[in-house]
Amino acid sequence: PVPAQLDVEEVVRDGAGRMVTWTGLGFARVRDGAGLTFRVDNVPYPMDYELLLRYEPESAEDWEAVVSVSSRALPTSSRCGNLLPSEQMYRESLPHSQRYVLLSRPFCFEPSTPYEVTMRLQRAGVTQRHPGAFILIDSLVLLPRVSELPGFHGAEAAARQEELERYQCLEVFRMAPPHPLAQACARLVCSISALMHGGALPCQCDPQGSRSSECQVQGGQCECKPHVTGRRCDHCAPGSYGFGPLGCSPCSCSPEGSVSQLCDKVSGQCRCQPSTVGRQCDQCQPGHWGFPACRPCQCNGHAEECDPRTGTCLRCRDHTGGRHCERCQDGYYGNPVLGSGQQCRPCPCPGYPGTRHYHGSACHADDETHHIVCLCAPGYAGE
Repeated sequence: PVPAQLDVEEVVRDGAGRMVTWTGLGFARVRDGAGLTFRVDNVPYPMDYELLLRYEPESAEDWEAVVSVSSRALPTSSRCGNLLPSEQMYRESLPHSQRYVLLSRPFCFEPSTPYEVTMRLQRAGVTQRHPGAFILIDSLVLLPRVSELPGFHGAEAAARQEELERYQCLEVFRMAPPHPLAQACARLVCSISALMHGGALPCQCDPQGSRSSECQVQGGQCECKPHVTGRRCDHCAPGSYGFGPLGCSPCSCSPEGSVSQLCDKVSGQCRCQPSTVGRQCDQCQPGHWGFPACRPCQCNGHAEECDPRTGTCLRCRDHTGGRHCERCQDGYYGNPVLGSGQQCRPCPCPGYPGTRHYHGSACHADDETHHIVCLCAPGYAGE
């Protein structure tokens, strides 16, 4: 699915969160009142197709979908060319107790023609849109009306049709993932595929993403390398990046510092929260420390950065030192704390630090007299 609005985000579920009602490629998480656009450009045979939408509710609420199927190009085939208008509208209920809906009527698709299936999804029976309500959309499926195929006409058609119905060969593709096919179904589905595609299809397994050039007889799925997906194993699975000869690498986005578990398909850069940086969003921004509870470095204006783990200021300026650059270095006196109005000045003992005449090691200002009291270096004494 291709997002049509910004109120759509991809969701990946794996491990213990994997459900039996999804294809495994990820969900599109659609906000109440937002929409999706599916682009269809690989139809193999001109005929009527039933449209099936797979979805996953996030709450015990019923939803509805307003669907539009259209094409900017005029139909050219004899099968679809006599159908007007070239756009159909649907309004379908999405009960929370179900996981798919079959649209109320088919649409005639033909090869070499780009189509758009656009839908707006919203909670049913309410007029106020809720920004915190979402529905998960898994996939849009085009199911061919096989009765239109040449092999399903004439005397043999009744027997084939009876087998399709007896073993529910087509119904198995409504739920995701589909259950294993009965032997009779496997034979019939291969025949249907051959009729629609004009024969068997080459595997076309991607040489970088697949383990071999062979694919499954039914469906053509190639055997993919780690974190690679697609029928041909030609792109990274959601939550991974860096497609290449070794497969893809997991994004490993920090759950605390990133917006989602998805990252850039090429660079692997995760989408970071405002206070975090790094490829995995596992570091605080410069000038902050304490991931994941990032907070500003406290350096009294004498340093910009601090240790990202401890918060100790790094490279204190203005002759300051300490965890927060809160005291003067030896050889200097004053009050460098931010807001004091003072700064660290060299101790006049009697020269200044770094000169030949300086014989002190430290000094401080007497609280009563405000005179500078020097701590003399060994071998020297004050007046």
